[in-house]
Amino acid sequence: MKRFFRIFYLTGVQINAWIRISRAFAAIPLIGKPLSILTDNLMLMLYGIELTSTSLHVHRLVVGHSTGVVLGGNGIRCTGTLHLSSGVVFGRRYSDGHPEPEHFFDIDGDVTIGANSVLLGPLKIKGPVIIGALTLVTNDITEPGVYVGTPARRLDSAAEPG
Repeated sequence: MKRFFRIFYLTGVQINAWIRISRAFAAIPLIGKPLSILTDNLMLMLYGIELTSTSLHVHRLVVGHSTGVVLGGNGIRCTGTLHLSSGVVFGRRYSDGHPEPEHFFDIDGDVTIGANSVLLGPLKIKGPVIIGALTLVTNDITEPGVYVGTPARRLDSAAEPG
């Protein structure tokens, strides 16, 4: 019974439900696309999360604070859990003439992204990865670890302090 009522108090569960509804609308012939766009815009108004649900393929999406989250960049695929804080932006760089990938963000494993971080795709990330707050990610992340800074750099866990 407790699991059923989670939709009333957990934002992440509500957002995942809206994404499923929007995808279901998109499958309806003729009127599906406008209904899906309407649902996506409703998520922007209610939660402050901007996305196109039909291009979002995430195994498990966890959004702690959804204010200002932008899930753009022409598609996100994640095989693990994607944890997002407020202000996270998935964007895309300007086209350089190369063919665009199917998913601009290809994430294998679990990824946690801190507040106000920006990821500019196309990117491939191999988890488990933690991206710190206010981090700019412009290059692929191939090693698990903690990444911080502008541009993002991996923290060396073997380094001795001071």
